[in-house]
Amino acid sequence: MPVVSLSIAELAQDPIDRSRPYLDPERVSYYVDHLDDSTPVVVFDIDGALLLADGYHRVEAAKQLGRTTIAAEVRQGQRSDALQFAIDMAQRQQAPTKNQIFDAIAQRGQRPEEHT
Repeated sequence: MPVVSLSIAELAQDPIDRSRPYLDPERVSYYVDHLDDSTPVVVFDIDGALLLADGYHRVEAAKQLGRTTIAAEVRQGQRSDALQFAIDMAQRQQAPTKNQIFDAIAQRGQRPEEHT
């Protein structure tokens, strides 16, 4: 998908899940230092409204840097498409816990501690 420069002011201000997104200060700080090297945010064009589906930390970093635009990949769809995209991204970015790893191993055989 082509990447365009979007005005941050044009992005719909309501979060995709209608609750305020949690912004991790450390993550925002990382993007302040690495914004130009990061991937574009993902925005869904929903009947002319630009809804941010991925990139809240990058947008906040851009604001802190005094920028008025951000690199974005714009997709067409509905709010439900944007929500599903955000869920899929969160699942890919979420590291599994130790217990989740052990449970996945257990489904294939024995838990590691059972081998000792």
